[in-house]
Amino acid sequence: MSKKLTVFKIFPLILAFGLLIGIVSNIFFPQDVKLSCLVVIACAGLAFVWPLFQTLTNRLSSKSVTRFIISGLLLMVVIQLLVLHFLPVTVYHDPFRVLSQAELLSKNNYSWSNSTYFWRYPNNVSITFLLGQWLKFTNFLGLTTNAGLHFLSLIFLDSFISLSLKNIRRFSKQNGLVLAALIFFLISPFAYTYYLQVFYSDLPAMVCLLFGFNVLMRWPTLSKKNRLFQGLGLFLLILIGQLIKPNLIVFGIAIIVLLGIFLIRNRSQLLIYGIPLAIILIGFGASIPAKAAIQNNVHFTNNTKYELPTANWIWMSYDHKSYGTYSNSAVKKMNTFSTIADRKTYLKKAIPKRIKALGPRGVIEQWLIKTGILLKVGDLQASYSGGLIEAPNIQPKLQIILTMLGSLIMRVGFIFIYGIAFFKCLVMLTAKKASGKPIIGLAVITAVGYLLFHTFVWETESRYGQALLPLLFIVSAFPTPSILQSTKTFSMRKRGLITGGIAVLAVLVFVTESTSFVRPKEVVVASQRSQLSAQYDAKLATIQPGTTVTQKVKIKQPTTKVSILVPKRAHLTGTLVSLNNQKRYTFKRTKTYFIVHGKFKRGTYQIVLNNFNCKAQKLQIVQTQSYRLAPYPLRIKDTQHAYASLIYTFSNKVSS
Repeated sequence: MSKKLTVFKIFPLILAFGLLIGIVSNIFFPQDVKLSCLVVIACAGLAFVWPLFQTLTNRLSSKSVTRFIISGLLLMVVIQLLVLHFLPVTVYHDPFRVLSQAELLSKNNYSWSNSTYFWRYPNNVSITFLLGQWLKFTNFLGLTTNAGLHFLSLIFLDSFISLSLKNIRRFSKQNGLVLAALIFFLISPFAYTYYLQVFYSDLPAMVCLLFGFNVLMRWPTLSKKNRLFQGLGLFLLILIGQLIKPNLIVFGIAIIVLLGIFLIRNRSQLLIYGIPLAIILIGFGASIPAKAAIQNNVHFTNNTKYELPTANWIWMSYDHKSYGTYSNSAVKKMNTFSTIADRKTYLKKAIPKRIKALGPRGVIEQWLIKTGILLKVGDLQASYSGGLIEAPNIQPKLQIILTMLGSLIMRVGFIFIYGIAFFKCLVMLTAKKASGKPIIGLAVITAVGYLLFHTFVWETESRYGQALLPLLFIVSAFPTPSILQSTKTFSMRKRGLITGGIAVLAVLVFVTESTSFVRPKEVVVASQRSQLSAQYDAKLATIQPGTTVTQKVKIKQPTTKVSILVPKRAHLTGTLVSLNNQKRYTFKRTKTYFIVHGKFKRGTYQIVLNNFNCKAQKLQIVQTQSYRLAPYPLRIKDTQHAYASLIYTFSNKVSS
């Protein structure tokens, strides 16, 4: 191996190691021995079938593959529309807070005092502004906020999927790879859960990365006219992407690294790729004044009383109790300080102290765990979802089985993606000379950047690891001497022995394991959990003396528990009334909830809250502009509020 190529090979080596951790993480987490055995069995079967699948699909004509892709995408869109109509979820946490404020902006309401959320996380002002402009446009077209959001999610999600398939087909020249990706998108929860039901910053950032690499890969073959339009589109998309998701800057840093390599090793590549790479960097640079202009336009002013220092996320990163994920205790600690200066002073000592307490071994363990969390996908589909608004009329156990099946498919699918990219990295490591496609190198450098950023510096979440997906598609589509060509020396018999042996071992563990599947103890039957949250000082509604608040809820499954979020000091009485037989159930007070247990049959119920006190009481009521939170409106006295709701959950305890 020549010294000249050593620098290039550091990055695929790091990425390969990270992907290996991701494969192990998706086999074993979430922790469930029997489900892990099923993952291993499915992966072994996939490894055995994959060469046969490629052989068969490579015989297909180009027209046949195109028909399969178009048919698959159309079927996927039909399923997506059915999911949005029949299985909507209640959106909570950050995406709802962004949506709630964006609705205000769409109505030219520039009040930022409904909660302290944006003062604490001012980076989300930009995505809120952009979403507000979209809602203003869709409202002009006569669409509801719900329809406008669904339309936006469909645009981003299906654009990502379509462009991914197009890139894989164009660059790999392998029918098997593109059809395997199509099957994954068609049968996995990827296209029907988080990215479809919840609009937030993750998917737009992934689209920006994918589009950016698509333009870079095709740049040498574009005409001057196409370069002009593609360059303009590239600039705007990077600008918007950076405003929406600030950690997209990792892509910009990777470009600077690549330009440095070009200057040192291969200046001729600057003539080919210098212009589009410069356009991307200009897009990143333009995001700084654009962000300031947006904040000025929407009359947003930072409030350092609430803002968290950047170092806070590094401090979270080395919290062994939360394994480097978001930590509520860290935020609560920051809130004990009255100024951002005091928080920074505290963190200057707290970060080195925490790292010292971990010790070298503890730090390395933290890195490995964080990488595993970053790349696992078993529970990704439930991100920012508080459950179905109205679960369908099916058995709760069947609902759990379907959820577990979705998790299984996601884990196996991503293990397959990680595995292909892992072997591509090995090819890069063993190649005698560097690839003639430096943009593939940029994809590897960018992926490593995200990996190291969330492993060494920042907090980690499974959602953040999704930024690697468009990059891994590029790496996997990278044309190398096919891995399968080297496996041709492997006879069908040897391959069957290896995969069969692994599968048999997993089956034996599955059969002998005494514990059953790890299942959730409760299934959400109906819910409305969107809220601005007390932790962000969300304003409470005032319920005057003698006032009654009611809301209907329809359940299509038997229910054993109903809970309503109610403030600690609220002197209210609560009753659940069955509208089918007029039977009444009295809520019991807990610290922050009204709860009632029982056996509630399918039907329509009414939550009734009364203020019999002589003084006004406070209550959590969520109010939007035109976003429908629940199927039935909230009633205060005799006034109906179509876009308001209590915060409630109807759930069913499921026996093992």
